[in-house]
Amino acid sequence: MRREPGGGLRPAEDLDPVHRLWLELPEQWRGPVIGPGIANWDRITENGDRRIDLTGLPDPFPAELAWMAHWQSVDGTRSTVLAMNQLANILRRAIREGHPFPTSMLALDWETASALQGWFYAHRWGRLPPKDSRSRLRVLFRFARQALIARCHDGPWWTLDEWHPRCDPRIPLSTREPQANYGCSPGQITQPWLREAVKWYLGTQLESGALRWTTVSQDRMNCLRRFDVWLTSCLDDPIEVLGDPAAAAGQADRYRRWAMEPGHRKTGTFDRRTPPKPAHPRLINDDIRAVADLFTFMVANRDRARLVTGSAVWDRVTDTHVAGWFRQVSRIPRTPTLNDRH
Repeated sequence: MRREPGGGLRPAEDLDPVHRLWLELPEQWRGPVIGPGIANWDRITENGDRRIDLTGLPDPFPAELAWMAHWQSVDGTRSTVLAMNQLANILRRAIREGHPFPTSMLALDWETASALQGWFYAHRWGRLPPKDSRSRLRVLFRFARQALIARCHDGPWWTLDEWHPRCDPRIPLSTREPQANYGCSPGQITQPWLREAVKWYLGTQLESGALRWTTVSQDRMNCLRRFDVWLTSCLDDPIEVLGDPAAAAGQADRYRRWAMEPGHRKTGTFDRRTPPKPAHPRLINDDIRAVADLFTFMVANRDRARLVTGSAVWDRVTDTHVAGWFRQVSRIPRTPTLNDRH
């Protein structure tokens, strides 16, 4: 038998992922009060000798928050004591007043937590949360919660909506590419049939070594997200792109001309902070080639596509679609660099 975070017992073979993570923690990090007995506690937290108090929280919140605090210290990020304590206070007040909230940190996303924080401030002080309080709590829902989701996920890593090697060590990095300080979000692709195919395609290419993490996260994912925007905004029915094979070349040409517009190059919030610039022809070729390579992969794996993606949409893709898209990859003349010899 194993002891639960809340004090009960459960069979050792019946451990869910959260309890397994809790049992792997050092004894001093298991709470419900975290801080006493931990060496250099004031150096691994943002708030000196302040302790994390998780008493009175329903399972599995104490185990999840304790693991997140420990992960922050191991990751090199200082544990956010004030944010943990504020979230614990919010949940304890919600319990007392019967206010509904999700059953675990795995289900408590930032939008829900922000709404809970607003309710807490309105009921306790009659005002909205200050900006610094919002920012402090927001830190918990970035890397630490993403790492918790990744550790509790038993399926392939590429089925998740957020990819970050810092949070998920299952993501392969080549020896020539040791950096893991940036991620990407396939979950931002809005078309479900496209999103699941992109996850499968890029995850397989990365695991096989055909693509590296930099190419996947900084290039291919942005290209395919741009393709998703075009499908949603320019086609009456996005599935038309997998319709008549004879129309594939015309659709690819429409997409190429759409992607050339500077205003259509923006894929993220940070991109929109700078004025749009004309795209180099190589970038347009990258957009076309990313879609064509995805179609090639789905044609080669049509038998498994329905099982993996959960959709029969990809049964329609053919080699003609692939050829029609590859035909739009333009040839760029090479301009020699002039030097003293010339």
